[in-house]
Amino acid sequence: MKISYDDLKVLPYGRLDFAFNETLAGLDAVKPIVGDLTASVSAAGMTISGTVKTLLKLSCNRCLKPYFQALSVDIDERFVNLVEYADYAGEETKDRELLKDDFFEYLPEDGLLDISDVVYQAVTLATPTFPFCGEECPGLPDLEARTGAGSEVSSGVVASSGDTTLDENSIDPRWKNLKTLFPKSKSGEES
Repeated sequence: MKISYDDLKVLPYGRLDFAFNETLAGLDAVKPIVGDLTASVSAAGMTISGTVKTLLKLSCNRCLKPYFQALSVDIDERFVNLVEYADYAGEETKDRELLKDDFFEYLPEDGLLDISDVVYQAVTLATPTFPFCGEECPGLPDLEARTGAGSEVSSGVVASSGDTTLDENSIDPRWKNLKTLFPKSKSGEES
């Protein structure tokens, strides 16, 4: 979906309200991204604002199981026309506090703004970097079986009541060849 800056300027009040409903490739969205957005003319360009919602299918970083997470994203993006912004900005000082109006992107030269790209970027930035399925997450079952500890070890906290050291037989078979690099007398001292 694209909106033309020139077409937006001639609309009454320079404003266009529209419903967004698209499936965007490259996201882990199970449902289409839906929401109500507003495109309006600003002093030196255009503003896109509104809220979009979707349902994501993510994998928990702790237990590695898939789970669903609802996501609601508020969008408030400012795009400026380079020619009009030069007239609007005037003389700038270097030493001043940054304001909300100082953060913007430039409109493409043809004046067509791709709304789908704006929504894609907003949803991508709002997607959790380290997904976590919740407080009831069981953690890594393999680690619990080898240590005999429960969720205390899987959450990164070592229990004080139990011994959580791994015995010689519980070493991951992929790492066993590394033991041959060190003599037995040094391996205990350096690790």
